[in-house]
Amino acid sequence: MQWAAATAVVFAGALTLPSSAQTPPPARTTAWPIRLEEPTGIERRDREVVTVTVAFAPGQAREGWLRVVDDGSNEVALQVHALERHGDGSLARAQILFPATLVPGARPVFTLIASAQFAADTAQRSRRDAAAQKVGGGYRTDLVVRRIGTSRLELGNSRFGVLVNLGRDATAPAIVEAYNRSAGDQRVLNLVETTPDLEEPLGVGVRSAGWGTAIAGAQRTAGFTTIEVIDSGPLRALVRLSGARFGGAAEQWEFEWLAGSPVLLWRARTTGARARYGFFVSAVSAAPYEPFTRWIDASESRWPSGPDTDSPPDHPIAGATFDDLPGGAVTYYDPARNYGALTFLETDPALRWEGIGGRQFTATRPAAGGGGLDASIGIAFPEWTGTETGLAARALRRVVVNPIVVQVGEPETRDAVPGMAPAPREATYERWRESLTIPAPAPGGAPEMSLDGEWRLHDAAKGEGERLGWQQAAVDDREWREVTVPGSVHLQVLGLPAAFTPAANWVSTREWWFRRRFRVPAGFPLEHARLRFGATDYYADVWVNGRRAGYHEGYVDPWEIDVASLLRPGGDNVIAVRVWTPVSYYWRHRPYTVKGSYGAVDQKPDDITPLGITRPVALVGYGPARLAEIGVRTTLNEDGSADVDVDVGLAADGADDIEDENAALDLSLEPRNFEGPERLRVHVPLADPAIRSTGRASARFHLETPALWWTRDHGKPNLYTLAARLTVGGRVSDARVQAVGVREIEKVGWVFYLNGRRLFIRGTNSYYLNLFLSELTRAQYARDLGTMADMNINMVRLHCHFQNPEFYDTADELGLLVWQDYLEAWYPHDPDFALHAARLYDAHIRLVRNHPSVAIWATSDEEDLENYRVLTKHLAGRLFLEDPQHRAVVRSTGRYGDGHVYEGWYGGTIWAYTQTEEAFISELGATALPNYESLVRFLPNHWPIEQHADDWVFHKLQIDEAMHAWGPPGALTLREYIPRTQGYVARLHQLAIERMRRRKYAAGGILHFHAIDFWPSVTMAAVDYYRVPTKSYDTVRRSFQLVLASVAYDRDTLARGVPVRFPLWAINDRWDGFAATVAWRVRDASGRTTAEGRQLVEFAPDSAAPIGEVTWTPATTGAIELLTEVIGADGRQLSENRYEFTVTDGP
Repeated sequence: MQWAAATAVVFAGALTLPSSAQTPPPARTTAWPIRLEEPTGIERRDREVVTVTVAFAPGQAREGWLRVVDDGSNEVALQVHALERHGDGSLARAQILFPATLVPGARPVFTLIASAQFAADTAQRSRRDAAAQKVGGGYRTDLVVRRIGTSRLELGNSRFGVLVNLGRDATAPAIVEAYNRSAGDQRVLNLVETTPDLEEPLGVGVRSAGWGTAIAGAQRTAGFTTIEVIDSGPLRALVRLSGARFGGAAEQWEFEWLAGSPVLLWRARTTGARARYGFFVSAVSAAPYEPFTRWIDASESRWPSGPDTDSPPDHPIAGATFDDLPGGAVTYYDPARNYGALTFLETDPALRWEGIGGRQFTATRPAAGGGGLDASIGIAFPEWTGTETGLAARALRRVVVNPIVVQVGEPETRDAVPGMAPAPREATYERWRESLTIPAPAPGGAPEMSLDGEWRLHDAAKGEGERLGWQQAAVDDREWREVTVPGSVHLQVLGLPAAFTPAANWVSTREWWFRRRFRVPAGFPLEHARLRFGATDYYADVWVNGRRAGYHEGYVDPWEIDVASLLRPGGDNVIAVRVWTPVSYYWRHRPYTVKGSYGAVDQKPDDITPLGITRPVALVGYGPARLAEIGVRTTLNEDGSADVDVDVGLAADGADDIEDENAALDLSLEPRNFEGPERLRVHVPLADPAIRSTGRASARFHLETPALWWTRDHGKPNLYTLAARLTVGGRVSDARVQAVGVREIEKVGWVFYLNGRRLFIRGTNSYYLNLFLSELTRAQYARDLGTMADMNINMVRLHCHFQNPEFYDTADELGLLVWQDYLEAWYPHDPDFALHAARLYDAHIRLVRNHPSVAIWATSDEEDLENYRVLTKHLAGRLFLEDPQHRAVVRSTGRYGDGHVYEGWYGGTIWAYTQTEEAFISELGATALPNYESLVRFLPNHWPIEQHADDWVFHKLQIDEAMHAWGPPGALTLREYIPRTQGYVARLHQLAIERMRRRKYAAGGILHFHAIDFWPSVTMAAVDYYRVPTKSYDTVRRSFQLVLASVAYDRDTLARGVPVRFPLWAINDRWDGFAATVAWRVRDASGRTTAEGRQLVEFAPDSAAPIGEVTWTPATTGAIELLTEVIGADGRQLSENRYEFTVTDGP
């Protein structure tokens, strides 16, 4: 990717002085009056950007000499775009852009002022800021131009956001995401629908690709390779994409938009077109997709005909054809629900609109004689106003077609620069290259009092405890059960192994009350005290000293509540917490709870659903302000440097926010697990008006020589420590410390890229490692993730749940990517539930979004089409808003694109894997029995299966599927039968994994299902609950080796005397090439080698290629092994693999 200007940033819009600004200034100040007038009779109160062209005399004006003031002597933001220059470099003609608000009839006068004094002041301030290492201070802007990895571009402002796919790896360049930021709560949805089940015809373009361009009958041969930022704000952005081709026809796109404006102008240009050319939209998110149900044109002659605006002349979603759009625009909306609106504006009269008003349409023009064609449209994101949304869109079109009328008066010479109030500017901050050590008296930075330890516990029928008054401080709880918090109720009440048996089924049907008495130590700051729960599961109500303090729904996300006014300083305090959880049955009813697989899944005991106060509890003595959230985005630059952008949301209890003028946010970034020279510090004064008005502060760390985060198979997972300290009134008000990895992760089609390098995914699925999340420690996570890592994986999918923070910390340190799921499947067909689940999603996203290990999001799993249409659509929209890195999103795993393949278990045979053509497999597997010693610990004396079926089913064996796959045991003992089951599943995994690896990058990867059992059960895990590996574990480990000699076999039974010929492949997931010897040999049951071969192979970097055949003729019957190995030039074994066969006398 080539970049013609600095990009990959949110441009702050600071004016840069050219070197020619040091030439002698004119003696006086020059001023031009600029009178504005509204030409259409509509109000324009939204600081619309005005553009005026001004001519200058030689030496009269340069960029840094110009300011604009309104008629109240207030400076307004300014952008200068030079059109022509004089010989001395001064401006000859330039576009002047500034914001204005006016109403019909008003004729405000603004003044453009040119004075060298501005340049002198700016230069002096720049020198002063440079000495203080200050950054920022440009005009405040909401414009966004940001590169995302190597394949996408983000454009937007406070009104809309758009993601453009640039067309890497033969994908179609297109707008793939578009959001109206003015939509209602949890209703900011992607208005581009790329679900690949559209039935409408599309005249030109690529179905389900998004919104793009096409030449009729022409094949696109290249995507965009160069991005040029022509204007970067603060008031106008203009971006040009080039390098795309349709065979011999080159193509450019341009996007132009203004600060605060909901309109994006899109211009396309091609050379050599010999057929119709223009835009395709595949598709708008309209019925039957969410959210739009109607469309309306912008004609002004028919409606409204009176005061009634409740019956607009809109239409159901269906295509229409126009040579000219009625009124010049068509708007999609839902008159009953605020999902914003989407308007397509006609800006090119040569376009013919076919299918507009439907989900798919085109806007194209005929070929010209010379083959060069230009086309343009406008895309707007109006605010929703119910049935009057069409009126709002109509007014918006007026603004686009009829800009504010501008008249520039004759210049006047003045003796001095007039006084003016400065325009709003971005916050400034100071940046140093040194270490900052942040004192943290306790985790979180503010004084803490732990409330872990002894609590009292009692159960009641749901709803009964509050009726009995158990929330009151005076309740006598001395006879209640004494338990240790944090913990899970099942273990606190029953312990093990009873908590894993049907004897535990009743626990989740009750509500459970926790009570704790404590005294606050003298000197503990209570003015802003908050009660913090690391997690409660699932519904939790809290009372402090008999008064209700708060409520929370969730199972893994931390939360806190203000208790400052409820505490008794120096006296006894009582906390009462009521928790309960619904019990959901996988596939049997549709739960309204958001616990994912932690609430219900087919490999979990149905009635044993965890609940309790499951993470630490503390009283925290914050200062007046808190760090509400921190978002981190890392960007790699072409010159090898990197930027770490940190956005901090601030919170305060008082309405006046932070009154201390010396309040500050200090940030530092320094090496965490490696030695490096770059230690950076940022100091952000919070008195800045930009921070006071928004409650947000941001800063950028620039690393000249970043140590990148890599997966464990390709480098070191380098981590930095990001520390944030908030100081108010001379003391630490709040502080946080977290690990940050500098990296870019992206997905193009189903191929992943890490730091710009293509990466084949070798992974596994993981449940929650223990049925009770409260029991997992950092050491246990290190053990279990280490066990998974030893399978030679580079990705772990968290199957339909979130984990405790220690999981992500460990994955960061080990260099393992995380595929992060959210929901399970089979949720209510209820739009209100979609909004509710979206609301709860935010806290989960914020919990893990800064971890470099998190690579991809999945909002749900195997959802039906109705919930895919509604539920997952709402969830995906939250990720655009809450994930600053804009990672890839899968709306429902196993639905479109990635496969959940269970050949040989839920029907079919394992040999189907030898022909699989999946682009990515995120689940595949089958069940095997655990090792004998593990199995009899929880199913002793339970053989044969059919005589104890209920107990086997309780422990999740799917008996019908098992007998079909393994075959009946007949007279075999349990100990004799187990190897058959494990051998079956091991072969299944070998066939599937190695087939996908041989199809490298036609397939992007494969995730084995699954890693480790989370309770004593009979499931598809490679490692049982007692952490004993099955045969499948070792088979997966071998098949996932970084370098592999793979045999493409299609049967496991061979005939004696019949020649065998199996293709032999060399697979190399390393990014370097090398020469090595590939050797193979056949070994009979006695260990004797009966056939062998070897050859020298050049392993190309990151490759999979056939290198010949393994061929021999079996001479004896019985079990045999085919062994392969790769031997490096130094004689060391790089990998070994083995394949098992049976030789018979039959054919």
